[in-house]
Amino acid sequence: MEIIEEAKSKINISLNLTGKKENNFHQLLSFICFSNLSDQLILTKSDFFDYEIQSSFEKIPYKNDLIFKTLEAVKKYLKLNDLPPFKLTLKKNIPLGSGLGGGSADAAALIRMLNNFLDLKLSKIDMINIGAEIGSDIPACIISKPLIAYGRGEKVIELDYNNIYDLLIIYPSINISTKEIFNLISIKDYTDKNLFEIKDWIEKKSDIDSYNFFKKFSNDLQNTAISKYPIISDILFSLNKKNAIFSSMTGSGSACFGIFDKKDIDLASNYFEKNFPSCVVKKTKLNDF
Repeated sequence: MEIIEEAKSKINISLNLTGKKENNFHQLLSFICFSNLSDQLILTKSDFFDYEIQSSFEKIPYKNDLIFKTLEAVKKYLKLNDLPPFKLTLKKNIPLGSGLGGGSADAAALIRMLNNFLDLKLSKIDMINIGAEIGSDIPACIISKPLIAYGRGEKVIELDYNNIYDLLIIYPSINISTKEIFNLISIKDYTDKNLFEIKDWIEKKSDIDSYNFFKKFSNDLQNTAISKYPIISDILFSLNKKNAIFSSMTGSGSACFGIFDKKDIDLASNYFEKNFPSCVVKKTKLNDF
């Protein structure tokens, strides 16, 4: 028996701070989509529990791994002392500390996988509730389809939005701590948005030309990240120079992305591979379910 679950990378099309805090967490509003740059979880039956990470990136520490926290959270939710044994292999393709939500996507994929493997019959809301106890981005990653996240990010509203785009992700090989960026935020960085106004724009304006659709969105963490890591500004400038319809940093960085017309994305990808040799360059799709 083998179960395979994709863990899609999170792309924050927008990320705006409300200026409010709750339990020391910034309150935010974020329009999130998901890309085909994915980690992969593989579960096979075994006589004992085994966990392996396979990655082309730097050696990934097992300590404080969200996979272990997720296993404990599922056991706690089900009031179990232990789970049936299995082997879990994580094939890691999403860079750490990139703002692409790789760890959260892995945790969410594991919750979905265990629901299938153990025939738990957990509803989407059950899985979201488990995920919210582990990390703020996990509820969004449980859904892995276009949505608005709010609160500290753990509350979600799904969207009627199915536009597929060609996407170029540029990761400058910088591991940024989300906590570090949030600690640098000042009141001038807040641009509060209305949840239902944004939802209405996304669902009713998705058929207008892409440039005018995306110019509505921004990332309030971007300038703060640029002040500490100027290469982010260089990447965004180059994405725009190569005809990106829209470009931004995702999450708290350091990865940036550009949405492109199909005719332009190959030239852009080749440009970054040649001129930004220290960066990871990934050509993929957005919202290609």
